[in-house]
Amino acid sequence: MKVAIIGKERELIEEKLSEFGLESDKKNPDVVISFGGDGTALYGERVYPGIPRIMVKHSKFCVKSKEDDYSEVLNSLREKKYKIKEEMKVEVIVNDDSTKKLIGLNEVGIHHKIPTKALRLKIMINGKNIEDEQISDGFIVATPYGSTAYFYSICRKKFSKGLGIAFKNPKSGTRSMILDENKFNEDSIDNSQFQML
Repeated sequence: MKVAIIGKERELIEEKLSEFGLESDKKNPDVVISFGGDGTALYGERVYPGIPRIMVKHSKFCVKSKEDDYSEVLNSLREKKYKIKEEMKVEVIVNDDSTKKLIGLNEVGIHHKIPTKALRLKIMINGKNIEDEQISDGFIVATPYGSTAYFYSICRKKFSKGLGIAFKNPKSGTRSMILDENKFNEDSIDNSQFQML
């Protein structure tokens, strides 16, 4: 199995790969080991999008793996004793232009280019108005994976299904909403529109 390792102290794991019959491969890995905190995991998704990733916490700011012994992780890879859990990503296309595309594992954020100005937004799903007008500093569209991060810091809510929308410093109206995937089918979530007024 080919493994890419990302993180500041990745050599701590890289030097053990051969002991477990694993090969270091930064160009075409089968799996990525993210060695650090949440920021390292997000970086890993940017560098290796869609490649299965193992998060090994190694930072003074997060819970560390048990006594820094990575043998169990590497042995599980060798023995193929693991399950892959897929996470939803959010994709934003600006003005139907696929060259202006943003993809986020946690969230995608939209802000005004000029910090002293606010955004005026209209929110529609399949042509149905969800919010007539919202004035705010910007907004984020978050996945369940990201609901405990920036989304939570804005509105103090978490969710496990659907997509979350949180407005930063809204003048009035809705501060946040969660698009329920049982209420909106996949097509309707795919066709969510945020129109700048």
